[in-house]
Amino acid sequence: MNTNKHELLSLIQQFFLERGVVISDDQLPNYDFMAAGSLDSFEILSLIMHIEMHCQISVPAELLLDKNNAQIGNLADAILGLQ
Repeated sequence: MNTNKHELLSLIQQFFLERGVVISDDQLPNYDFMAAGSLDSFEILSLIMHIEMHCQISVPAELLLDKNNAQIGNLADAILGLQ
């Protein structure tokens, strides 16, 4: 399944919203979920599994080792690069 950036950002935003983390559309691309501490390690894995399920892709662990991917916009770009 090919997903565009807007769809992926919406998917991620909804994931955060379901966990009580409200991120406005304009803040979303630059939101650093690691610095904010909004997800624990289990929730980060849950986010990746959620993305994998909805986008039907495999997200390698190495993607999460890059500190730049803690910003949602960068994470979305990296994931879209896997398609």
